[in-house]
Amino acid sequence: MPKRSHVDTTYPKDALDRLYRSEHDGRVKERLLAIVLLYKGESITYTAYTIQVTRQTVTTWLKSWNKAGYQGIKPSFSGGYAPRLSQKEWDELVEQIKGKGYDIEQVRQKIQKEKGVAYTYKMVWYKLRKQYKLPYGKPYMQNQKMPAEAAKEIKKK
Repeated sequence: MPKRSHVDTTYPKDALDRLYRSEHDGRVKERLLAIVLLYKGESITYTAYTIQVTRQTVTTWLKSWNKAGYQGIKPSFSGGYAPRLSQKEWDELVEQIKGKGYDIEQVRQKIQKEKGVAYTYKMVWYKLRKQYKLPYGKPYMQNQKMPAEAAKEIKKK
């Protein structure tokens, strides 16, 4: 006979059913389903088999439910790693390179040389093109000695 687990039943069963039906987040709904099954007296093994997760996962959800109720089974994300360069540093970098004909690889190397941070080409591309909306364009050499009106003069001929 499988061992029955202790479920904190301070939350009314009908309220738990309503909460389950109204939940839109799939992860939370799956966890609520596990709690509903445990409320009905099912074992952790049967609940894990029914939901297709491991016994340890169901046990973790149950401990979270017993400790903090509904808030305990909601996923809580810490936000990930802190960025290597702050938003302010990126803003300053973009102002430095605007209109100077840098390509992405040159910007990547500039960041590594000046800031000591190694970004991938893809990450620098994403920051510059997607977030800062810097225009595409191949840099090309311009003759500094050529007069500004040279293009008009060539067209006249």
